[in-house]
Amino acid sequence: MARDDAERRVWTFDENDYLYGAGALLMIVESVDWSRPRVRDGETWYDVQGVEVTSDGRVVGPRLTTVKASRLRTTKHH
Repeated sequence: MARDDAERRVWTFDENDYLYGAGALLMIVESVDWSRPRVRDGETWYDVQGVEVTSDGRVVGPRLTTVKASRLRTTKHH
């Protein structure tokens, strides 16, 4: 099954929207582990896997991070 172009777009997560990084994170989100929500500081977070890219579109490499649920709602497919 081909990936939908909308799913391949680059997402920008501000520093306070993801864990374990500094500055804005640009990545193509490939998957979200909806089965393992975590609560931190009163917010729900999910592990996100994808490819980190630079602002000019160069690939940095694979990236696994944890992102606030409020930033992921539009990507959830059930």
